[in-house]
Amino acid sequence: MPLTVRAAPGHESAANALRQALAARGYAHAGEATLVLETGDRGLELVREDVHPPLRLQLDFAAGRQGYRLAHAGHQREGLIRAFGRLPRDGHVLDASAGLGRDTLLLAAHGFRVTAWERHPVVYHLLADALERAAASPELAPIIGRITLHEGKADPAHLAVPAMAAVFDPMFPERAKRAAVKKDMQLMQALMPEAADPDAEQTLATLRQNVERRVIVKRPLHAPALGPDSPQASIKGKSVRFDLYPAITLAKVGDG
Repeated sequence: MPLTVRAAPGHESAANALRQALAARGYAHAGEATLVLETGDRGLELVREDVHPPLRLQLDFAAGRQGYRLAHAGHQREGLIRAFGRLPRDGHVLDASAGLGRDTLLLAAHGFRVTAWERHPVVYHLLADALERAAASPELAPIIGRITLHEGKADPAHLAVPAMAAVFDPMFPERAKRAAVKKDMQLMQALMPEAADPDAEQTLATLRQNVERRVIVKRPLHAPALGPDSPQASIKGKSVRFDLYPAITLAKVGDG
């Protein structure tokens, strides 16, 4: 869908910089558009205007469900935390597909130092804006300080500090149309209609070769495993599961 950038009064400079950055990547258009990225006093917001009422998405890590998850980040019933096992809480881990930042924040709240990537420019800017606002909160600042966010495809091979483990949540196409899809997912589907990662298997292989312990792949509960290798183990939730793959050292690859 066409996307444009719109500024609230007093935010024209920030909007112009954002418009130029997105236009350079082919994601921003002049004139009318179905999707609007608004800059304003409250931060960055994605709006879909071809439906009534308009759909709005702004990431806010201090409130709602995300705030609850952060407040209870030490709870071992969280499937993602269980998937990371008994890794040192201050260890370095990767989020290869940060998306809306929920898993990134959960890992950082648990104590991990997280290097995260988001390849879609619009989603990256929404997440970067949310992290910047959250860093102003005394309660969240220590958590945000453990996160390093990059724009682009995950590139673990060039990290100065190796990571113990990684989580990867590749896009997976919906098998059927559901009557009620969450607002944020409706907007993400409008923003990314391709709904699949064509290089997901390659990303998994790269991650396995560049972490010390394991890679956790987040999948819909009944989706097939990613790639030719079967996971070493799986942790199942109500709607998703976490498939665990052991790291592959370069020596093992060479022995292949």
